[in-house]
Amino acid sequence: MTTPAKTPPGPAPRAHLVADPRFRPTLLAAMKKYHLEEYFENAVVKLITGETDPRSLVCCNTGCRPCAKHYLGAAETVLRELAKKRKRFLFW
Repeated sequence: MTTPAKTPPGPAPRAHLVADPRFRPTLLAAMKKYHLEEYFENAVVKLITGETDPRSLVCCNTGCRPCAKHYLGAAETVLRELAKKRKRFLFW
């Protein structure tokens, strides 16, 4: 019997957010707020886009730095900021 070929995974559920022009500045501000170094950026982006399930990160209450709470807080901050409507000005 042959095994069926595996289909490659589709794009992350919120991958379109990376194309938003506000994404990068918002991400950097959120990482600064939670004191995350730049090399943790990929982990936060995967949380934002939905590649990583946020339920997979659990705080172990040992006081480690960075904590899962910092990753989740930064991702949540970015999602909240991007959900806000942009101010648009009409010029007549």
